[in-house]
Amino acid sequence: MPADTAARAAGSVRGAPVAADGGPFGGPGADIERLDRWERLLARVLLAIPFGALLLSVVLGLAVNAGNRTTVIRILVLGTAAGAWLLVRIVLDRFRPARSRAALRTDIGHFVVLWALIVLMNLVSPFFGFFAFGGYLQAIRYLRGWVLAAGVAVTAFPIAYSQTGGVPPASVEAWIGFAVILVFDLMVVGVMVTMGLVGEAQAEHFRRVSAELAGTNARLTETLLENAGLHAQLVHQAHEAGAADERQRLAREIHDTIAQGLTGIVTQLQAAEQAGQERQRHLDNAARLARDSLVEARRAVSALRPVQLQDTELPEALADVVAAWRELQRIPAELTVTGRVLPLHPEVEVALLRAAQESLANVAKHAGASRVGLTLSYMGDVVTLDVRDDGRGFDPAAPAPTGAPGGPGTDGGYGLGVMRQRLQRLAGSLEIESEPGSGTAVCASAPAIPREEAHV
Repeated sequence: MPADTAARAAGSVRGAPVAADGGPFGGPGADIERLDRWERLLARVLLAIPFGALLLSVVLGLAVNAGNRTTVIRILVLGTAAGAWLLVRIVLDRFRPARSRAALRTDIGHFVVLWALIVLMNLVSPFFGFFAFGGYLQAIRYLRGWVLAAGVAVTAFPIAYSQTGGVPPASVEAWIGFAVILVFDLMVVGVMVTMGLVGEAQAEHFRRVSAELAGTNARLTETLLENAGLHAQLVHQAHEAGAADERQRLAREIHDTIAQGLTGIVTQLQAAEQAGQERQRHLDNAARLARDSLVEARRAVSALRPVQLQDTELPEALADVVAAWRELQRIPAELTVTGRVLPLHPEVEVALLRAAQESLANVAKHAGASRVGLTLSYMGDVVTLDVRDDGRGFDPAAPAPTGAPGGPGTDGGYGLGVMRQRLQRLAGSLEIESEPGSGTAVCASAPAIPREEAHV
């Protein structure tokens, strides 16, 4: 089936449309894309903050120390060096290799040089404390593990120094104040770094889970497409099986009704050719068989019940069949019914009726019997039909004759196969006992499925 048709069939399995990314339930791709956009934006902001802090520090330092030429020169030189070093880092990032030992050494070296510049700049002017916060960002960006913790800790010292006015502690009180500021800075930055690491871990976990979900969604979509294809194939196979079953049904119906009727007509016409005063009786029988065969042909095509079962139950229908056969063949035949009679599913009754008709047809054509007895037995959950004759019998193990209109079963053995197939379809069975010179016994059994509860 076409891919788009299969996709629509797969999406309709649960009533969900097929998403643009190929998944019938949508996917996490849009969430990942939004997360990536925010991270790219945040990365640009974090990249710009050190430059903005550096510019602010230089401007404030120059404004306060405008009259001190030496300090101004130092501010300009150190500010330029720091800005150039940050630019070098940006350039290196464009050619940044996969994380390795060499890359880690480069990151540590970059941070050490940056930290040294921060210390020198804070010794020149405390306003470079603004830029010192950029050291935190650089540490978080490029360092990992214990190196990150060490980088954050050492960056807190020049920041605390700038916060105390850029003057070395000269007394115990000054040292206590410096220590308090340093601890506070370490606590604040520690919390910030921890939150950042947790957020980064969560983002990475989200990416991994999203990737797994996307893979599962893709596999599910593929499975649904395969199921849609299999569904179409099963529909096709069911159609073919239904057609084959219908052909078999028609074959059984034609064999059990029309073929037997035509065989009877031929037999009656042949007998009429050799009869004297009985000639008219044979012709009447042939005409009646022709009319019955025409009715059965119409009913076989429309899949209706046999005419014998149209308005009567199985025992009465069998009695009519036996009476008509007895009158036609002029051979004594009796029907005995045992057990509690109950209405059966139509296919069960049809199968037993056809088994009786086929057995009687075989007796007439092959057995040369002088007497036939039929017994219909209702035995709880099973119903059986026994047909016995005292004819010449045959060997059931011998192959059925071919090329001749007869043998142990009508149409060269086809009759027995049709009987067995019809009964097996109902979980029933067909057993034949016979031997040359000892007559034949046919036993057809089927489940006694009540008419109102059957779903065959």
